[in-house]
Amino acid sequence: MTGSAVVLESVSKRYRLGDGSTLTAVDDVSLSVAPGTRVALLGASGSGKSTLLHLIGAIDAPDAGSIRVGDLTITGLTERRLADYRSGIGFVFQQFHLVPGLSLLDNVHAPLVGRPFAGDRRARARELLDAVGLGDRERALPSQLSGGQQQRVAIARAMVAHPGLLLADEPTGNLDSATAAQIMDLLTRLQADYDTTVLIATHDRIAAASCEVVYRISDGAVTEVEAFDSMADARPRRAVEAASWN
Repeated sequence: MTGSAVVLESVSKRYRLGDGSTLTAVDDVSLSVAPGTRVALLGASGSGKSTLLHLIGAIDAPDAGSIRVGDLTITGLTERRLADYRSGIGFVFQQFHLVPGLSLLDNVHAPLVGRPFAGDRRARARELLDAVGLGDRERALPSQLSGGQQQRVAIARAMVAHPGLLLADEPTGNLDSATAAQIMDLLTRLQADYDTTVLIATHDRIAAASCEVVYRISDGAVTEVEAFDSMADARPRRAVEAASWN
């Protein structure tokens, strides 16, 4: 599976608050992500980075602008077609959202139940559990794992359907710094091994520095684009221009 390009053009999202005022969560954002790239959306809480990720994942819909993923423009699609689109994307969240009563193996292949899939579903789940270092725990329950291990299972589940795009919303937010570094290393390796485009929303500069390109988000807008020398020191190396993949 080749990673999907992502192109946003003048995307905005506003919410009506209870007092009648309007909150602009995403403000006229345009950006491009090359296929197979690992990109961070870096910003503080409330900056709009998670909303932006949710718009790309069709969890929410923009008020203005267009979003294209691969060859598909998702803005304006019917709900049925949006559901089909969402089923082909991998999602990883800060909360792991594993099913407590299912084994790790069953948690990983659960997204494939009732869906067409070329191949052995359980074999695919075992492949991903091996890839995240939990191949020997397939019969364990989520409650028997540490937080970092549960996030590994959540990442395996997100990859099970061969997605061209993986969206990770604060994937290290509930983890200590050492475990967070391991999770970012894992995402880096899986992105390379499976040639998946990975978008990560994070407030953690160290986590962002493991990505190839970083979009800084502030007040709902993209304020800066940069690359980093390394995850170790997270110092800006150079500004990078957002490529056009039209």
